[in-house]
Amino acid sequence: MTSLRYILVLVVLGVFTGVGLANVPESAFNRDPWPAAREGPVKVFILAGQSNMQGHAALRTLEYLIYNAETAEEYEQWKDRWGDWYERSDVWIWTMDGQRYGNLKPGFGQSDKKLGPELGFGWVMGEHMDEQVLLIKTCWGGRSVKRDFLPPSADLPPDEVLQKELQNAKKKNPDTTMDDVKARYGKAYRDMITHVNEVLGNLKQLFPKYDEKRGYELAGFVFFQGWNDMIDGSQRGEKYATYTKRLQQLFKDVRKDLKAPKLPVIIGELGAGKRGDFQAAQEAAAKLPEFEGNVKFVKTRQYWEPEVEEMVNKGVWKGPDWVKFYNVGSERGYHYLGSARIYYKMGKAFAEGMVELLGK
Repeated sequence: MTSLRYILVLVVLGVFTGVGLANVPESAFNRDPWPAAREGPVKVFILAGQSNMQGHAALRTLEYLIYNAETAEEYEQWKDRWGDWYERSDVWIWTMDGQRYGNLKPGFGQSDKKLGPELGFGWVMGEHMDEQVLLIKTCWGGRSVKRDFLPPSADLPPDEVLQKELQNAKKKNPDTTMDDVKARYGKAYRDMITHVNEVLGNLKQLFPKYDEKRGYELAGFVFFQGWNDMIDGSQRGEKYATYTKRLQQLFKDVRKDLKAPKLPVIIGELGAGKRGDFQAAQEAAAKLPEFEGNVKFVKTRQYWEPEVEEMVNKGVWKGPDWVKFYNVGSERGYHYLGSARIYYKMGKAFAEGMVELLGK
């Protein structure tokens, strides 16, 4: 049923929405792919976080933007005249979701049927950089900084909290030990560092065109996360003050563990929801004096699409007008409505912020 709906969406775009195909000159689809940049070290950017860094926008929502006359100008470069996805050979990408890698194209989201911020981010960085660009995605759904991304320099919870977790864990597995409970803290952080080092240690195997003589340079870190911490009542009561502290410790530890003491950092605002104490806590993390000029908070709430949210709330996706939603959305609000436009614009905003930091 899902595949049938997908086909119908492409066939009836104009019928249901009154939108015709974009009037694009043939030359726009008849040009050489982007050549690989040939000078300087590969510029490496790490894209880390939880499910929204993975990306949950169905590719059909990008196709709608490509074939919609009102939006084609911004997105049409991702399709060739035969309807295949274009690839940017000057932007490589690796993601731990199935450990997929290659030239940047749509389909490096949570699965090869989805996209995330990496597409807009890679587009801007590819346009800005003369050198080859590499994006390394290390992200998992349902992860918090309080536990999963807890940096090495941060304190573990008090003993009474750990003891309570141990007792709860023993109800499911009587063999659980305190060491098992403690090992959950910081696991995503450790996995992130491990993945980055493994990719950088195998660049020639993963990307045969990599020139070992020119090498690589860690150029930036983007952290887009927050949902699990935001909905944690114990943190809400303190207005997420410890989240701010942990985030600052995380950036310091990443720089230390990757031996990049001035690595530029972008904090992506959690924009799936109204701005409040949590977003203020995210922004506050960038305000350490030592972070001036090399850590930047980037807002994303402005890319929200209220009309798509309304369709979700009204259940349009399961009614007779389902195609109106399927053209522009594919998920609920906590995954940015599964909108390619939202994810793409957020990715571009992260990259524009990164370009600003690199300029400084």
